[in-house]
Amino acid sequence: MKENSIFITDDDGKEVEMKIYMTFDANEKQYVVVYEEGIEDELYPLIYDEQGNLYPVDDPEELAMIEEVVSAYEEEK
Repeated sequence: MKENSIFITDDDGKEVEMKIYMTFDANEKQYVVVYEEGIEDELYPLIYDEQGNLYPVDDPEELAMIEEVVSAYEEEK
């Protein structure tokens, strides 16, 4: 695995290399925001645990919080 990237299996069972945009902790959870190389305007937030398992973020309040964190991060860049 390349540094700053992870592989995610899509709905068709195909492994896709995703670049890590950012990681952060909030509300006792660990988040990673990823994008597919070349498609940086489509960010995908995920929750990850200590074993490295990834979970989609479905909660609207959580998604809004992540959007705020990403916006603040982008303003600092």
